[in-house]
Amino acid sequence: MLFFGPDGERQPERDVRERKAKAICGQCPVRNECLDYALSRPEKYGTWGGLNEDERASERRRRMRRAASAGISAA
Repeated sequence: MLFFGPDGERQPERDVRERKAKAICGQCPVRNECLDYALSRPEKYGTWGGLNEDERASERRRRMRRAASAGISAA
């Protein structure tokens, strides 16, 4: 259960687990594809493409803002 935490996981254990998962993601040849997949679907749990749940939510917002600003400037 490296990429998905068990129920009742405490923050210190989560931090260690996520660090290990992200280290694997950092070496993965399909990291970007994995992240794009998770961002395009409602993947709420786990580590995907090197990002945890909160980081993916931030990345979704960042991408939405970037897409919106590109649309505004293109008009």
